[in-house]
Amino acid sequence: MSAIPNIDLNLLKLFAVLYETGSVTQTAQRLHMSQSACSHALTRLRERLNDELFVRVNNQMLATNYAHRLADEVLPALKVISQGLSESKDFNPNDNHHFTIAATDYTAWCLKPFLSNLLKRFTNVSVQVIQLEQRLPTLALKELKLDIVCGFAHKKEKSESLEQLTWFEGKYVTLGCHQHALEDKLTMQTFLTRPHVLIAPWNEERGIVDKTLAQQKKSRRIILSTPHMLSAPICIQNTDWLLTMPAKYAVEIAPRLGLTLHTPPLTIPNYHVKLYWYRTRHHDPKLQWFIEQFRDFHDLA
Repeated sequence: MSAIPNIDLNLLKLFAVLYETGSVTQTAQRLHMSQSACSHALTRLRERLNDELFVRVNNQMLATNYAHRLADEVLPALKVISQGLSESKDFNPNDNHHFTIAATDYTAWCLKPFLSNLLKRFTNVSVQVIQLEQRLPTLALKELKLDIVCGFAHKKEKSESLEQLTWFEGKYVTLGCHQHALEDKLTMQTFLTRPHVLIAPWNEERGIVDKTLAQQKKSRRIILSTPHMLSAPICIQNTDWLLTMPAKYAVEIAPRLGLTLHTPPLTIPNYHVKLYWYRTRHHDPKLQWFIEQFRDFHDLA
């Protein structure tokens, strides 16, 4: 292991707050110290790191290039340290707590009833749902930029770094527009003849339907690809296009848009919606409280 630099952790805390606020005055207030003491501490940090770190421009402290590089390494590390220390404290759900969840538009839609219930019961809890930009953002979970990922998979998976909770299993259906009527039993010939819309949450070129067709040495014609599942059904209105998507959402949206539901003419593996979190946080009382609330809600649903 490389030698750990001998530096006062309090100086790094000061660096983190000053980097965030850009103000010596606000930094001193947040750290409960005098402005003079804050300035002296900044001087010691500058001497220790041999860089000016922050330059005053128009009454604001702007970070140097070195400070930006340092922040990329120091801020995630300080967050991990803070998280580790907080785990030793008793968890009180009535305190202020914030959770960051990454989800696709579809899994966020699935989460809505649970989150509505949770936020009504615990008014000091807040939740930010952000776009899930890759299927498993392991690094973001590790660096505590995310608390939970709500994603999906089509097969069993093992991970040395992630814990997972399977929420539910779902099947796929194929949607068509009633103006371009399909036979009661959708045939493979019609399925391959009609143009298709592909739902690609991470901008992939092929989906589970295409992979399943490829195993039969078949392919379909994709005329449109979109990352947005919730709005995809609108795309096939008044067209002869087909859309294969999770039945859970399709059965709700199809009647509103005048679309018809059909069983796909091939056996598509069911999808599994899951919650993922980083394994090192398995005993984090805040995270475990959230997961237990989730389990309880869906056990009663």
